[in-house]
Amino acid sequence: MAGFLDLHCHWVAGIDDGAKTVADGIAILAALGKLGFERVVATPHMRPGLFDNTKPALVAAFERMLPLPAHLPQVELASEHYFDDVVFTRLLAGEGLPYPGERAVLLEFYESDFPLSLDRRFADLRVKRRLVPVIAHPERYQRIWRDPDVLERLVDAGAAALLDTAALVGKYGRKPRKTAEELLERGLYHAACSDAHRASDVDEVAEGIRLIAKRYGDEEVDFLFREGPLALLDGRIPE
Repeated sequence: MAGFLDLHCHWVAGIDDGAKTVADGIAILAALGKLGFERVVATPHMRPGLFDNTKPALVAAFERMLPLPAHLPQVELASEHYFDDVVFTRLLAGEGLPYPGERAVLLEFYESDFPLSLDRRFADLRVKRRLVPVIAHPERYQRIWRDPDVLERLVDAGAAALLDTAALVGKYGRKPRKTAEELLERGLYHAACSDAHRASDVDEVAEGIRLIAKRYGDEEVDFLFREGPLALLDGRIPE
């Protein structure tokens, strides 16, 4: 299959816990290209205290990777925003890095719980910035392990959910795998991604795609890796 779009990948070198060198980044992109990905959005971390990257720093790191060899997938830039007070303020001020087109934004959270004011903050993003909140790898959050209905309520309120494909093959352990299976069965994912940090991660992504195709068919693969991502970039929640 081809025409895939990856909305979450750490191929930009030397800016977070992803690719360490330009060669590492190129290797990630090459592996994704062989798997059928034609567009790959870089989503380096913006996480104060750990990866305290600002928008200008991320843009500069992305531009240092260019130009890339012509045989690689098309590349674009966004960020994986850790949704604390600092980053939330940046997003409202236009200092974050939404997805290309600035109609959706990728968010990550503390592993054990979500902020109490999450519904209101999501509403602020939608109303004040016209951004669809996209929840990165919900299967890896303990709050959703305990109660998957939490994600359903957030989705009903206008958020989207992005599957880390490798979770389906046990990359992060049993709990994330079982949660990913349940969320997929319940139709709560709007797209899937690689979240690749190194080229070897793509092997697990490939295994996850094969698993989705086996259980749900090629139409589901197309939805998660092409139709859904395109809709999110357009500011729409895919159905």
